[in-house]
Amino acid sequence: MDPELLRQQKAFQKHAATTVAVQNKPSAAASSHTTYSSEAAKAKKKKASGPSQNLSKLPDFDNFASNSNAISNATNFSTMAKIVDYMKKRHLSQQQWPLTLKEVLDELQLYDLGKRNIAFLQEALPNNPRLMMEPNPDGDPTMNKFAFRPPYKIKGKTSLVAVARKHYQDGKGGILVSDLAECVANYDALLQQVAADIIVVPTQVNKKKDRVVFYNDKDFTFPELEDDFKALWRNVSVDHLDEKKIEEYLQKKGLDAMKDLTPKVRMQAPLKRKAAKRRHNQKVQNDHMEGVLEDYE
Repeated sequence: MDPELLRQQKAFQKHAATTVAVQNKPSAAASSHTTYSSEAAKAKKKKASGPSQNLSKLPDFDNFASNSNAISNATNFSTMAKIVDYMKKRHLSQQQWPLTLKEVLDELQLYDLGKRNIAFLQEALPNNPRLMMEPNPDGDPTMNKFAFRPPYKIKGKTSLVAVARKHYQDGKGGILVSDLAECVANYDALLQQVAADIIVVPTQVNKKKDRVVFYNDKDFTFPELEDDFKALWRNVSVDHLDEKKIEEYLQKKGLDAMKDLTPKVRMQAPLKRKAAKRRHNQKVQNDHMEGVLEDYE
């Protein structure tokens, strides 16, 4: 290596060892100088995320409208049920004069109904089958009067026997005690008063226990049978006979039996098997190989 270069290197290293280098720190003004601005960043962030956040915070007007309609409908039908129940109680307590809708709401102390609810009641109450309406002569629908409509026009024992007789003559059957309870308040005492003219039979309607009141037609009341006839009737047994044998016995005695008493049993025909499709003689070789392929049997 060149001795001159070695000498210069040593001189440089010696000078560097004796010289102390001081690093100047940046001033406060220089350190605070930056392109970042907090206010500008906040404004930019608000501008970028503002519309989506605002849309997410907006109320769902469709759900709100559906919920409000459901609440309004529930209020309407609940109020109608209260009115019908109240008119029924008035009818059973002999307060049978009609009332306007405003009078009914006042007696029920329902003062917080809106105009839409009242309009619904004015339109729906005339169509309620459990209420009867007396229209206002002036044609003002707000002045129509309503009263309870009982299932039958029964007020006492005379009307009860008359309705039961009418049902019997028309073939309509009997009268449910549950319906009678909506006509008069003391229906049990009323049934005891007319016990000689009616027949009460227990029944079940819509899985609920009930009773049916029938008219007692005394023209078809049979006298008391003697014990000898009862014994003969009870001693005759037909358990070992089927319908066909009973019919043959009656025909031998010159009596006609009722037809079509036994249920008809339809015999299902056996299912027919589908015939297998026969394959016609088809050419399985390709046309261009005709005359080339041969069959060896």
